Formats: sequence, C-alpha cells, structure tokens
Amino acid sequence: MENSIPITLHPDECCAACDTAVLNDDIYCNNCGYPLKGSEQEQKSFILKREWAGIDIASFSKRLKSAANKLYYLAGVFVLYGIIVFFLKKDEEDVLAYVLPNLILAVMFFALGGYSMKKPLACMVSGLCLYAIVLILNFIANPAKIASGIIFKIVIIGYLIKGIKSAIEIEKIKKEHNIA
Repeated sequence: MENSIPITLHPDECCAACDTAVLNDDIYCNNCGYPLKGSEQEQKSFILKREWAGIDIASFSKRLKSAANKLYYLAGVFVLYGIIVFFLKKDEEDVLAYVLPNLILAVMFFALGGYSMKKPLACMVSGLCLYAIVLILNFIANPAKIASGIIFKIVIIGYLIKGIKSAIEIEKIKKEHNIA
C-alpha cells in the first residue's frame, strides 16, 4: 500500500454560496458549482444567477409537492372506493376480490407519492402503468365490466397524465438549474 497523506478539511474552508466544506485544490464547489477560484465577476454572476433561480426554485417546490399530492389523492380515492365496494358487496362471498385490489393500489400509490419527491416523473409514469395494468387485468378477467365506471377510469387516467406533464416540467427545471 502506498504512503498517502490524508486530506483534511478545516472548518474555515467552505463554499461562499452553499457553505459546503471544500478543499484548497477545488476549482468549483462539488455541491453547487460555485467558481471557488473564479474571478470576482464570475463569483458575483454565479450568486446572481442562483438568486434569480430562487424564484424558480419556489415554483419547483410547488410543482414537486403537487405531483406527490396527485399520487396521495389517488391513494385516498382507491381506499374510499374499496370501502364503498366493501359495504355494497359485504354479503357476497368474493367481496375480497373487489376490495383487495383497491387497497393494494392505494398502498402502491401512497408509496409512489412518498418517493415522488426524489423521482417525480418515474413515479407518475409508474402510477399510470400500474393503473393501466390493473384495467387490462380486469378486462381479461371480465370483459363485460370494462364499461362500468368508465368516467371514473378516464378521470383517473387524465389526472395521472396531468401529473406526468407536471413531472416533465419539474425535470426541465432540475436540468436548467442543476438540481440533483
């Protein structure tokens, strides 16, 4: 093993833009991209751009929460629908065949809502695919029931598509402002 000198950080070596610890040899901050060794003009320009981006960051956060909320709302809709179906069909012996898929969907959409703060587009697309798979499986099991609740199904699909559009805008903002 080679002899190597460990690099230590001192508390006073921090990025002026994000207050992250940096090394003396760093040209840019590894966290935010601030030009540590740049000219005063480059550093001021960077800070100014970040301040302008702050307005977009507020919009970004709002859109991110909106995407997550769409998935949480749908989870609630599936729970509510499962409860309604339970009370309507509680005397039938296959009541769980109606209720269980809705509760599983609710849990899945709730989990997607939680993860959507990190990967909104992937979660919204996953939600749409999951719902489409359930519709297809229901159609295979009982083709006559595809028309029942069609407006409800269309509204859910439309809601998910609207969420995907919001998630695409979020990804655009992330890319423009180098947000991880």
